[in-house]
Amino acid sequence: MALAVTPLQHAELSCQFQATPKPDGQVLLQFKLSNNGKRALHLLRWGSPFEGAWFGPFVQASTPQGKLTFQGAMRKRGDPSAQDYLHLAAGESLSVELVLNEAFTVPPNGTLRLQAHWHWHDMMLRGTPPRPRAQHRGLDQDCGEVTLNR
Repeated sequence: MALAVTPLQHAELSCQFQATPKPDGQVLLQFKLSNNGKRALHLLRWGSPFEGAWFGPFVQASTPQGKLTFQGAMRKRGDPSAQDYLHLAAGESLSVELVLNEAFTVPPNGTLRLQAHWHWHDMMLRGTPPRPRAQHRGLDQDCGEVTLNR
Protein backbone atom coordinates (compact mmCIF):
# COMPACT_ATOMS: atom_id res chain seq x y z
CA MET A 1 0.00 0.00 0.00
CA ALA A 2 1.22 3.50 -0.83
CA LEU A 3 -0.03 6.73 0.78
CA ALA A 4 0.22 10.39 -0.22
CA VAL A 5 -0.73 13.39 1.92
CA THR A 6 -0.28 16.88 0.53
CA PRO A 7 -1.06 20.43 1.62
CA LEU A 8 -3.79 21.99 -0.47
CA GLN A 9 -4.58 25.39 -1.88
CA HIS A 10 -7.48 25.86 0.55
CA ALA A 11 -6.20 25.74 4.14
CA GLU A 12 -9.44 24.26 5.48
CA LEU A 13 -9.41 21.25 3.16
CA SER A 14 -6.98 18.32 3.20
CA CYS A 15 -6.82 15.17 1.13
CA GLN A 16 -5.21 11.74 1.48
CA PHE A 17 -4.79 9.26 -1.37
CA GLN A 18 -3.85 5.56 -1.06
CA ALA A 19 -3.39 2.81 -3.61
CA THR A 20 -3.42 -0.87 -2.69
CA PRO A 21 -2.65 -3.65 -5.20
CA LYS A 22 -4.85 -6.74 -4.79
CA PRO A 23 -3.78 -10.35 -5.55
CA ASP A 24 -6.22 -10.48 -8.49
CA GLY A 25 -4.42 -7.57 -10.24
CA GLN A 26 -6.95 -4.92 -9.26
CA VAL A 27 -5.67 -1.68 -7.72
CA LEU A 28 -7.91 -0.24 -5.01
CA LEU A 29 -7.78 3.55 -4.61
CA GLN A 30 -8.89 5.24 -1.40
CA PHE A 31 -9.50 8.97 -1.08
CA LYS A 32 -10.10 10.77 2.20
CA LEU A 33 -11.21 14.39 2.23
CA SER A 34 -11.19 16.32 5.52
CA ASN A 35 -12.62 19.70 6.47
CA ASN A 36 -10.15 21.02 9.04
CA GLY A 37 -11.87 24.38 9.24
CA LYS A 38 -14.48 25.84 11.56
CA ARG A 39 -17.26 26.12 8.99
CA ALA A 40 -19.11 23.79 6.65
CA LEU A 41 -18.16 23.47 2.98
CA HIS A 42 -20.28 22.58 -0.04
CA LEU A 43 -18.29 21.13 -2.94
CA LEU A 44 -19.66 20.36 -6.40
CA ARG A 45 -18.53 16.76 -6.70
CA TRP A 46 -18.51 16.60 -10.53
CA GLY A 47 -15.30 15.11 -11.95
CA SER A 48 -14.01 14.08 -8.53
CA PRO A 49 -13.75 10.63 -6.92
CA PHE A 50 -16.57 11.72 -4.60
CA GLU A 51 -19.07 11.15 -7.43
CA GLY A 52 -18.44 7.48 -6.60
CA ALA A 53 -17.52 6.51 -10.18
CA TRP A 54 -15.07 7.36 -12.97
CA PHE A 55 -16.79 10.38 -14.58
CA GLY A 56 -13.53 12.21 -15.19
CA PRO A 57 -9.76 11.62 -15.27
CA PHE A 58 -9.03 12.69 -11.67
CA VAL A 59 -6.12 10.22 -11.51
CA GLN A 60 -3.26 10.14 -13.99
CA ALA A 61 -1.60 6.74 -14.26
CA SER A 62 1.73 5.91 -15.87
CA THR A 63 4.35 3.18 -16.09
CA PRO A 64 8.01 3.51 -17.12
CA GLN A 65 6.74 2.86 -20.68
CA GLY A 66 4.43 5.89 -20.64
CA LYS A 67 1.07 7.30 -19.66
CA LEU A 68 -1.98 5.02 -19.44
CA THR A 69 -5.05 6.20 -21.34
CA PHE A 70 -8.16 7.09 -19.32
CA GLN A 71 -11.05 4.87 -20.42
CA GLY A 72 -13.73 5.97 -17.97
CA ALA A 73 -16.90 7.81 -18.85
CA MET A 74 -17.02 11.53 -19.50
CA ARG A 75 -20.25 13.37 -18.72
CA LYS A 76 -21.75 16.40 -20.35
CA ARG A 77 -23.55 18.40 -17.68
CA GLY A 78 -26.44 20.77 -17.38
CA ASP A 79 -26.86 22.97 -14.33
CA PRO A 80 -26.07 21.31 -10.98
CA SER A 81 -28.70 20.34 -8.45
CA ALA A 82 -28.36 20.42 -4.67
CA GLN A 83 -27.68 16.64 -4.74
CA ASP A 84 -24.59 17.24 -6.90
CA TYR A 85 -22.90 18.99 -3.97
CA LEU A 86 -20.99 17.29 -1.20
CA HIS A 87 -21.63 18.75 2.27
CA LEU A 88 -18.63 18.53 4.58
CA ALA A 89 -19.26 19.84 8.09
CA ALA A 90 -16.50 21.45 10.14
CA GLY A 91 -14.16 18.72 11.39
CA GLU A 92 -15.80 16.07 9.20
CA SER A 93 -14.02 13.61 6.89
CA LEU A 94 -15.39 11.56 4.04
CA SER A 95 -13.79 8.56 2.35
CA VAL A 96 -14.46 6.82 -0.94
CA GLU A 97 -12.94 3.79 -2.69
CA LEU A 98 -12.68 3.14 -6.42
CA VAL A 99 -10.98 0.46 -8.51
CA LEU A 100 -8.34 1.87 -10.87
CA ASN A 101 -8.88 -0.98 -13.36
CA GLU A 102 -12.41 0.30 -14.07
CA ALA A 103 -10.92 3.36 -15.82
CA PHE A 104 -7.50 2.20 -17.05
CA THR A 105 -5.96 -0.92 -18.58
CA VAL A 106 -3.50 -1.67 -15.79
CA PRO A 107 -0.48 -3.89 -16.54
CA PRO A 108 -0.39 -6.97 -14.26
CA ASN A 109 3.00 -6.07 -12.75
CA GLY A 110 5.75 -3.49 -12.68
CA THR A 111 5.96 0.08 -11.45
CA LEU A 112 2.78 2.14 -11.49
CA ARG A 113 2.83 5.89 -10.78
CA LEU A 114 -0.47 7.51 -9.80
CA GLN A 115 -1.18 11.22 -9.41
CA ALA A 116 -4.53 12.35 -8.00
CA HIS A 117 -5.80 15.83 -8.74
CA TRP A 118 -9.03 17.40 -9.93
CA HIS A 119 -10.94 20.65 -10.00
CA TRP A 120 -13.88 21.34 -7.71
CA HIS A 121 -16.13 23.25 -10.10
CA ASP A 122 -17.75 25.09 -7.19
CA MET A 123 -16.94 25.49 -3.50
CA MET A 124 -19.40 27.27 -1.23
CA LEU A 125 -18.63 28.50 2.27
CA ARG A 126 -21.98 30.25 2.69
CA GLY A 127 -25.49 29.72 1.41
CA THR A 128 -27.32 26.70 0.14
CA PRO A 129 -26.44 24.94 -3.12
CA PRO A 130 -26.92 24.96 -5.99
CA ARG A 131 -25.99 28.32 -7.38
CA PRO A 132 -25.87 29.52 -11.01
CA ARG A 133 -22.77 28.61 -13.03
CA ALA A 134 -21.87 32.28 -13.40
CA GLN A 135 -21.37 32.39 -9.61
CA HIS A 136 -19.29 29.19 -9.32
CA ARG A 137 -15.96 29.52 -7.54
CA GLY A 138 -13.70 26.61 -8.34
CA LEU A 139 -10.72 25.16 -6.51
CA ASP A 140 -7.92 22.92 -7.75
CA GLN A 141 -7.44 19.86 -5.54
CA ASP A 142 -4.09 18.09 -5.40
CA CYS A 143 -4.35 14.83 -3.51
CA GLY A 144 -0.79 13.66 -4.02
CA GLU A 145 1.14 10.97 -5.81
CA VAL A 146 1.90 7.33 -5.05
CA THR A 147 4.17 4.80 -6.71
CA LEU A 148 3.43 1.08 -6.58
CA ASN A 149 6.12 -1.50 -7.29
CA ARG A 150 4.22 -4.71 -7.97
